Amino acid sequence: MLLLACGDDASGPETPRDAGPDAARADVDASIEDARVVVSDASVNDAEAPVETDAGSIDCSAPADGVLPRDLRCTGLYKAGTELAEGLIEYTPAYVLWSDDADKRRFASFPAGTKIDVRDPNAFVFPEGTKFWKEFSVLGSDGRPRRAETRLLQKGPDGWLYTSYVWNAAQTEAIQMDNTNGVPNQDVGGTAHIVPTRDQCNECHGGRTDQILGWDAVMLGSGATIDRAQLAPFVDALPAATIPGSAVEQAALGYLHANCGVSCHNELATAKARDSGLFLRLEAGELATVQATDTVRTGMNKQPSPNAKLDGLPTNVTSWRGIRSGQPDRSLLVARQRIRGFEGQMPRIGTKIVDEQGVQSVVDWIEAMPTIGGYPAPAP
Repeated sequence: MLLLACGDDASGPETPRDAGPDAARADVDASIEDARVVVSDASVNDAEAPVETDAGSIDCSAPADGVLPRDLRCTGLYKAGTELAEGLIEYTPAYVLWSDDADKRRFASFPAGTKIDVRDPNAFVFPEGTKFWKEFSVLGSDGRPRRAETRLLQKGPDGWLYTSYVWNAAQTEAIQMDNTNGVPNQDVGGTAHIVPTRDQCNECHGGRTDQILGWDAVMLGSGATIDRAQLAPFVDALPAATIPGSAVEQAALGYLHANCGVSCHNELATAKARDSGLFLRLEAGELATVQATDTVRTGMNKQPSPNAKLDGLPTNVTSWRGIRSGQPDRSLLVARQRIRGFEGQMPRIGTKIVDEQGVQSVVDWIEAMPTIGGYPAPAP
């Protein structure tokens, strides 16, 4: 799903804006408690069969423009009401993707007896049958939290399938969005939340070797919330990576990794920002020092590329650089984070609200560079 282009929390171990399983749950859970749904895990192949539940028959067929079941309750996420199916692994990455301040829950499911290939700590490879769900909750027009959408990524024999399920006003069901016209659902339920199309999902997820943005040695390292004992049967040894530097440096590097690097700003051929030459993904083998990271090596004093989108930015921006030590107000990286409604904004899609906390983490880092030392002096 559109894991909103440029990342999960600037503060590392603390995730106050994405507080995990118990954040704002009471009102949401109560609103669908009466929908006692009991379903089996409907696969792509048996999605046509209706499912009989305490709430009646559920249509598990695929929509005309899709393959996955039309109803979220047919995907294996729930077994009764809001009771999650057994075996799901709930997690929060160490650094989270900014999603216009939505609260999120994340779940993963792996087929019994399978293993995640973690030999490359930067690019895990998942077994066929893997499923990932991401639930977005936002404040409704009445000021109460409500589920807006749940995104599903499912790995089949020919690769990944992904779609979004939009929750109804009563919060009793979530139905797969209509992708027929390629138009995303805007302002779901009277909120500012945007649901991406499947093509938009691929804009970000296509920048990963095996699609999943929030799983690598950094994202599941220090600060991540996950039941490692529950995960143990599916991975022989989970690699760990530690971001170098001070707390200020770690916060900024982790934020840029999650929000920009894992999806777009990396050297993978399918990454949308590869041609920019600005690489913000933290490679596990390049974490000996802050100066060894791609973020510093490719970002410091970097001139805008000839095809850079500069609309919405100050007119003198061509004299700026990607990152200027001690000068966040002349650093393009910060300027792009601060704008919305222009093609030059970052993240480029999926967000209408500036992440003030995330921007501040990058500003704090750039301002501290002269004091910390070891960074190139700003270009003239």
